[in-house]
Amino acid sequence: GGHYHHTKNEKFLVVRGQATIEFRHIVTNEKISYNVSDKKMEVVEMIPGYTHNIVNTGDEEMVLLIWANENYNPDAPDTNFLEV
Repeated sequence: GGHYHHTKNEKFLVVRGQATIEFRHIVTNEKISYNVSDKKMEVVEMIPGYTHNIVNTGDEEMVLLIWANENYNPDAPDTNFLEV
């Protein structure tokens, strides 16, 4: 976490445990957070321009499924570090 993308879209789904998914718009600084868990599975979509972070808020291991619309390219990573 603690980064944003210019082109990459990601989707996050907690399949075990619980977490808080935090994000902040890199221009307007609007902050949003979602509390998610395996008790009520919800997909959270991350679009370009939002720095984001995922924190395990449970007492046990958290398992997160991540989907991205493009493969990681080490020559052009599109991962820009910025705190939420």
